[in-house]
Amino acid sequence: MAVARLGFLLLLLSSAAGCAPAMENAAIAPLAAKPIMVWKDLLSRPKPSPDATIRYGEDALQVVDVWQPSRTKFGSGPHPAVVMIHGGCWQTAIAERDIMNWIADDLRAHGVGVWNIEYRGVDRGGGYPGTYMDVGAAADLFLTKRGEFGFRTDTPVVTIGHSAGGHLSLWLARRSALAKGDALRARAFAGGRCNFARWLT
Repeated sequence: MAVARLGFLLLLLSSAAGCAPAMENAAIAPLAAKPIMVWKDLLSRPKPSPDATIRYGEDALQVVDVWQPSRTKFGSGPHPAVVMIHGGCWQTAIAERDIMNWIADDLRAHGVGVWNIEYRGVDRGGGYPGTYMDVGAAADLFLTKRGEFGFRTDTPVVTIGHSAGGHLSLWLARRSALAKGDALRARAFAGGRCNFARWLT
């Protein structure tokens, strides 16, 4: 039990690491002769584009980018797919879903579909419960629509999260543990249509 708790604490610390002040990062810079990659190295690259963008709500941020493997290379499917949640210290002003475009494109190029979720940050009407409601609604829509986009419907749902998105990914995986009357509990899972224990992070 102690080992499990330690592992969970380390995971939380690593999720928060992306929000550490820049001066802390500068303090460890001398330890590395040359960084492997910095933000400008990524963001200055040509940005790939998703195959579709769909809405799950009325707010401009309540959208999902859908990345579908090439039919020419991988056929019509169904393909494996992941639910992706970006980070950004839970703030829209710091990052939006497009920072995940490069990894989404790489997954697509390897035959894996991507459901890249945008959500309202704490600075755009999110926080509690808004951010959680957004992520939950977008994930529910994945279960409803994944077959229409050529994604497999007979496999566990895998979530990928970066930084704050890692926290939201873990929350999503355990959403079924909420009380049955809780507004944040998955609507799409009502009636036993899917077991949240099948969500993997």
